Amino acid sequence: MVPQKLEVIDTTKSTVTLAWEKPLHDGGSRLTGYVIEASKAGTERWLKVVTLKPTVYEHTIISLNEGEQYLFRVRAQNQKGVSEPREIVTAVTVQDQKVLPTIDFAGIPQKTIHVPAGKPIELAIPIEGRPPPAASWFVAGSKLKESERIKIETVAKMAKLTVRETTIHDTGEYTLELKNTTGTVTDTLKVIILDKPGPPVGPIRIDEIDSNYVTISWEPPELDGGATLSGYVVEQRDAHRPGWLPVSESVTRTTFKFTRLVEGYRFRVLACNAGGPGEPAEVPGTEGLMVRQGGVIRLTIPIKGKPIPVCKWTKEGHDISKRAMIATSDTHTELVIKDAEREDSGTYDLALENKCGKKAVYIKVRVIGIPNPPEGPLEYDDIQARSVRVSWRPPTDDGGADILGYIVERREVPKTAWYTVDSRVKGTSLVVKGLKENVEYHFRVSAENHFGISKSLKSEEPAVPKTPLTGEAPAIKKEMQDVTTKLGEAAQLTCQIVGRPLPDIKWYRFGKELVQSRKYKMSSDGRNHTLTVITDEQEDEGLYTCMATNDVGEIETSFISCCHEASIW
Repeated sequence: MVPQKLEVIDTTKSTVTLAWEKPLHDGGSRLTGYVIEASKAGTERWLKVVTLKPTVYEHTIISLNEGEQYLFRVRAQNQKGVSEPREIVTAVTVQDQKVLPTIDFAGIPQKTIHVPAGKPIELAIPIEGRPPPAASWFVAGSKLKESERIKIETVAKMAKLTVRETTIHDTGEYTLELKNTTGTVTDTLKVIILDKPGPPVGPIRIDEIDSNYVTISWEPPELDGGATLSGYVVEQRDAHRPGWLPVSESVTRTTFKFTRLVEGYRFRVLACNAGGPGEPAEVPGTEGLMVRQGGVIRLTIPIKGKPIPVCKWTKEGHDISKRAMIATSDTHTELVIKDAEREDSGTYDLALENKCGKKAVYIKVRVIGIPNPPEGPLEYDDIQARSVRVSWRPPTDDGGADILGYIVERREVPKTAWYTVDSRVKGTSLVVKGLKENVEYHFRVSAENHFGISKSLKSEEPAVPKTPLTGEAPAIKKEMQDVTTKLGEAAQLTCQIVGRPLPDIKWYRFGKELVQSRKYKMSSDGRNHTLTVITDEQEDEGLYTCMATNDVGEIETSFISCCHEASIW
């Protein structure tokens, strides 16, 4: 009745865990238990360690000396006595095992999970490793941190992640990293939040312009909402009235041609899936007629009347005949300006008159081109050992179209090559990181709109990153102001806080921290900090707080946001 197959299944720096199988027969008497004995290697002295119940086939021996070697054996016991022992032939060294961590995604088909928007992401991933590994989660390269919405824990060889109140923006590649003394392993799964799609990817391009049509194009949304896109909806809105109306609800391609343009209207594009239309991307500058700089302004207006009316073209009350070519027939009058310049922008007036009366038409024309360079000089502040903040002012002329952003480049002295630091800076300053201490750098900045990139503004003097002598606690340079917003519009809340090192910025509403979402958009250029709130309900009123924290101190500024319903007229 000798126990079978005695083996070591685990060791630590103070324990050894043994396992065995019951004897092939019980010796004619019911088994009453097992006796484990141990002996230090090199001695013949065996000591009884423990007596166990007959139903136990595994035991951990504790309080052993790290680094020492032991022999172990186990005997079966019945009412007649104990059996011959089953021994471990090779001495066991008491030490921590070192095993590279492992991640088990086998329970997740195709390593992809689908979660309805608003429902939580709940992951419980089996993990192994000796010593037990530390677990970290990353999304798009950024490490997740615990918050009211995000919970991270490791329990009983399980790496757990919970993300509550999900939105489409939680869609992405989630990477689990395990690390212990033997090494680091990672594996990635895909989380798809089932929701309406995100906005079409801009900037929306204006491909063709004429006197009565504009052709635009765009890219599909980065976030499809976890379902196949069914198409796009194009909407329009009178700039002076609330509410959007559909122009077309059956656009299948990523391009659209607006015809019969009317001054004062705005347009936007929304992607659709089975869940409905998603977030919109607005079409820039679709109010009035737009013409590229260097192109042709052609205004063709049908006319009628008896007798045939006399036509007179002016621009904002001034004669235009020297700049424009004008031709009039019985049915149409046409104004043409070739090689359009920015100065040709404005309101063109057509007056019609015959003996029966008068009629006037007003046509707004925007000549759009690339912007002027940003205004200088380039300024440096917040100089650190490996970073510097570069600031500039917007161009004096945006080319007639909104500035999409700025392109910042750097050049290390004495090298001649320029390297792009960031190609889409939203504000008028940027903290440039990854520099070398005590090395001279020159910078240049260009502005970009929908029609191209400006010439660059270049630095007059080099910047030299160096370790600052002291830090500075966050300080308010410009307090936030109370804001009143119409329901349905975006409330933009801005303050100016500086500090060294750059402070960490958090936003709160009635003391509860806000997180980036479709409702709340946060941005910061290191000096100016902005919270944009989509005010779709009266409950969005309240006390909002911006808190800035760095290693030296913290500061906060608060204000009240009020909402009221828009009037319809």
